[in-house]
Amino acid sequence: MKKTIFLLPALLLGLAGCNKQPESNYNLELKVLAPTGAPAVGLYQFATSENFTTTTNPQTGLMPMFKSNEYDVIVAPTHGGLNQIINQGANFSLAATITFGNFYIVSMGTDSNNTLDAGDKIIIFQENDVPGKVFNYLYGDLGLSVTAVAAATDTKMILTNNGIFDGVQYDYVYTAEPVMSATSKTAFINVQEAFKEKSGNKMMTQASVFIRNSVESAKADKFLSSLKKGIEDGLNDPDLIKTEIEKLGSTAEQQNKFGVPGAMAKKVSTNNGFGLGFKYASEIEEDIKAFVKIVNPNLEL
Repeated sequence: MKKTIFLLPALLLGLAGCNKQPESNYNLELKVLAPTGAPAVGLYQFATSENFTTTTNPQTGLMPMFKSNEYDVIVAPTHGGLNQIINQGANFSLAATITFGNFYIVSMGTDSNNTLDAGDKIIIFQENDVPGKVFNYLYGDLGLSVTAVAAATDTKMILTNNGIFDGVQYDYVYTAEPVMSATSKTAFINVQEAFKEKSGNKMMTQASVFIRNSVESAKADKFLSSLKKGIEDGLNDPDLIKTEIEKLGSTAEQQNKFGVPGAMAKKVSTNNGFGLGFKYASEIEEDIKAFVKIVNPNLEL
């Protein structure tokens, strides 16, 4: 029998149709783990909770936790979490997606026709992971001259140096937020919009919320409802994100837990550069399947 991978629709009906208006911040009862960056910022309201933990390395600090009993909720790359459920037998279900892409292409102003086409030099990052696979899906057939670096943070120096890397002038840099805002650059291409256009209006379901199947439905309800409201409130008023993250104390402490200090989180969130949002998995099942097929075609949903 095929393993259930999405939170049961019967439960979701109760969650999505709930009439109560939860507090944006409350005593977090579930133990939650998330990667730093955009997914962590989506949980800003839990910044000071002892039950909210982040990790800078999803491969070593997050994925193995699907097989432990340490966390009730894990926020993870969507395809990675689903792989844990389908191929590793993790006792979790995908409940919701909260980040929908934070990738951008910045122009260095050196391309004479200002159009991505054959021969243009571009820097990308994480060539063999989601960023690189999304890039290849969108632009792999253009004949671009591509050079890859390890991480989005590596593109920061290149952007600061006006596109020069190892003595070579690049025309474009494929990067992510908050790097783009930290270097005061603006997007030439919003990759999320390009993805929607090519995929038939599908969303980039980049990072999702996975809940342990043994968690009581009432507690899952409370957590998801509050998370949804918190994200919506933060996007409507990014000062809330800054305020909650800054409760951690020093800039270094904020950076350590979220990968970005409160002031920068506010700046990026003002135009939703992190791609934050909230959709129950049952609402966007086809988007999830389409995205996973692109980044991990061998994973059968």
